[in-house]
Amino acid sequence: MTVQAGLGADRAEKGESRAAFGLFYTSFLVSAMGDAFRLLAVNVWIFNATSGSTGARLLVVLLANLPGMLLGGLSGVVADRYDKYNVLIVSDVVRTGVGLGLAWCALDSRTVPALVLIAVGNGVGVFFSSSSFSLLPRLVSAERLPRANGFMETGQWVVQIVGPSLAAITLATGSASLAFVVDSASFVVSAVILRSLRRVLKAPGPLPVDAGPDEGGRSGGHWADFTDGVRIIWRSEDIRALLLASYGIAFLTACTSYGLIFVVARTFALDASALGYIYSLNGAVAVVAAVLATALAKRAFLGRLMAVSMLGLCVAQVVMGVAPNIYVLGVGVAVSALANAPYNVSVTSLYMSRIPAAYLGRVEGIDTMIDNFISVCGFVAASVIVLWWNPQAIFLISAAVALPSLVLAFRHMAGESAE
Repeated sequence: MTVQAGLGADRAEKGESRAAFGLFYTSFLVSAMGDAFRLLAVNVWIFNATSGSTGARLLVVLLANLPGMLLGGLSGVVADRYDKYNVLIVSDVVRTGVGLGLAWCALDSRTVPALVLIAVGNGVGVFFSSSSFSLLPRLVSAERLPRANGFMETGQWVVQIVGPSLAAITLATGSASLAFVVDSASFVVSAVILRSLRRVLKAPGPLPVDAGPDEGGRSGGHWADFTDGVRIIWRSEDIRALLLASYGIAFLTACTSYGLIFVVARTFALDASALGYIYSLNGAVAVVAAVLATALAKRAFLGRLMAVSMLGLCVAQVVMGVAPNIYVLGVGVAVSALANAPYNVSVTSLYMSRIPAAYLGRVEGIDTMIDNFISVCGFVAASVIVLWWNPQAIFLISAAVALPSLVLAFRHMAGESAE
């Protein structure tokens, strides 16, 4: 009887854990759908409203990264010190208001207030990301973490197919205002689901309820919490190697994100909305790659998967850099997607497994600051190349910049696992 009772309790615990992760995952998908939808809508609307201005394009991508660079450290401290669920819900509510504000701006092409709203929405998104990152390892066991990250990655790429496609259809058949209203609705749904998750985690049982402000020995103020996070990174060679290796990819990704619309619109003389189909192709291939990574990736081989994936990303840049037409560009995008999904699964699992649970938010917040700084450098470099040279050169130059990171990944992480 005792053994059977224990087995029953274990099954109940696993069932409740799956329910909690299911709610978290559903909220993540809905919120990510809103982000993907807004990404294309904002980029295409601003691009068209400013007649393809290089400066306006640079400002939009900078506003996507400057908030993370400035607020990343604070968002990490908030994630570790305060109630993560409330942070997530408030973030969704604020982003709902941002979407409605953008809909108002799009009615009369009010680009200046729209840029302010974009900055606000992106800043709130930084707090959402840090709290989400800190929450996930509390909902699943260490053994299930790579698979959970695989599910997260797969879902992220699924919405990269659906979101931009729906946005492109909405922009073509409706208006930018309608697109932003639809975007707002997604964050309302996400907030409602998170409220349900909070109720599940407050119910009696074994699920991890968010700890109080004293977890991890936090007795000082916000600055002390931040410096504790810096100390964790400084003392761990593995964390430093993972971060340094990933920053080359951050630069590469920023350059690609900035340059694609100019290659489509200028080099190949296509309508800017065709970018939606490029994003959809990217997402379709990445979904397959993420599913395979989820099903096949073993903890013992995560380091090798990360290193090989980085090599694939560099190869994809070369293909896109020499592409004579949009079809070959699509091949490069597909190769990039095939490598990007397993890269994200492996690097996130390795990263999470090496950070003490009480410091997840702070370390992730510091990483967000640096990662966004690197991305800003990539955007600025890409804008200079677009202004004074061929947009396709962005891909080749970014691949060359990422090579040292690739070498570091092979030397230090190729034999590592999420132990």
